[in-house]
Amino acid sequence: MERPTARSVGNTALWLSLLVFGIYFLNVLLGGPLGHKPWMSDVTEMLTLFVAVTFFVAGTLARERQAQNDASTDSGRPD
Repeated sequence: MERPTARSVGNTALWLSLLVFGIYFLNVLLGGPLGHKPWMSDVTEMLTLFVAVTFFVAGTLARERQAQNDASTDSGRPD
């Protein structure tokens, strides 16, 4: 079984970040303009945003590592 690349890990983390933030946004949308009772408390909203930001940072760092690996691989080849 092959090890996942930093790019695939980064993409997965970024998509998870988008998904978690979408859940948060849906809760805010329901509680604000639509006037329904939101299903998350303030603490749950804070934890949801924390998880979204954590996935975002992890995804960004993984993609940055892959870009650096690609650049170092490319610089070793003669043109």
